[in-house]
Amino acid sequence: MANVVQDVAGVSRIVQVGVRDYCDEEAALIELRPHRLQTYFDADLRRQIHDGGSWGPIAGRMVADLPAEVYVSLDIDGLDPSLCPHTGTPVPEGLSFAEVSALLRCVAESGRRIVGFDLTEVAPEAGGESEWDASVGARVLYKLIGFALK
Repeated sequence: MANVVQDVAGVSRIVQVGVRDYCDEEAALIELRPHRLQTYFDADLRRQIHDGGSWGPIAGRMVADLPAEVYVSLDIDGLDPSLCPHTGTPVPEGLSFAEVSALLRCVAESGRRIVGFDLTEVAPEAGGESEWDASVGARVLYKLIGFALK
């Protein structure tokens, strides 16, 4: 996403949701380009919910930052690691499946158009004994397809 923010003029804004693990360079980029890179950190989202906020209005505020046409890039390690334990960067906390689904629904129902999407970092368990990660990834893709067609 850093390359997109810096090099692709046609992208008016990137909205990142659920960020938990980032480096100093990423933090500097977020501070340097707040008009093009809006970041919703997981810790802040959790604090709002624990302080009595509900996900619907929180998602609505995030979606309000989006342009009319939206490309969704969903990194599976943005989810709670219980949902994707074999991803490359499992970090405590993260979005629930219901939160991701509601956020995508909010995008679609806002009148914005999902023009494309990708899903990254879905990784199988070493040895292939469990299909859990693949099942969660497939269900996320199913949601992305459905909301893109809405």
